[in-house]
Amino acid sequence: MYSLFQAKSCINGGTEVALTVKTIFAMKLLALFVCLVVSHQLMAYDSGIAVQIEKGTTMHVYVNGKLYNKQAGKFLRVRSTPGLFHLEVKVLNPWNKQWYIVRKDIRVDKGYEFQYKVVFKNRYKPELIEVNKYPMYSRYFLNNNLYNKHPVS
Repeated sequence: MYSLFQAKSCINGGTEVALTVKTIFAMKLLALFVCLVVSHQLMAYDSGIAVQIEKGTTMHVYVNGKLYNKQAGKFLRVRSTPGLFHLEVKVLNPWNKQWYIVRKDIRVDKGYEFQYKVVFKNRYKPELIEVNKYPMYSRYFLNNNLYNKHPVS
């Protein structure tokens, strides 16, 4: 008879192999490690960038050279990992109907969503300013439908 700590199995046509406590512990440890790696990858996007503009105008947002809103809009939210990003906003001036490009290098910290706003100075020169920094603690900020996913940079 086998004890509680050993199991009997057949491998390769009837060869008996006893699984000891060490091998069972090693398999459980491996399963735990795989679960931790998978859960860490699911939580990879834990920061965000939000860009909004003034009333009566539209914009296109590029993050690290990639266009994120193909339809010109007024608000964009991008989920990302923490790091340095090159943000470029192509914005339509509502007074003279010309497109302007605003560029800014921004650093995104883990656990926060950074909100930026495009403001027109003297009706001609647009400027990108940081409005607020919100902690990403609620399910509202982690809703996939609210974000465009951004790859690791």
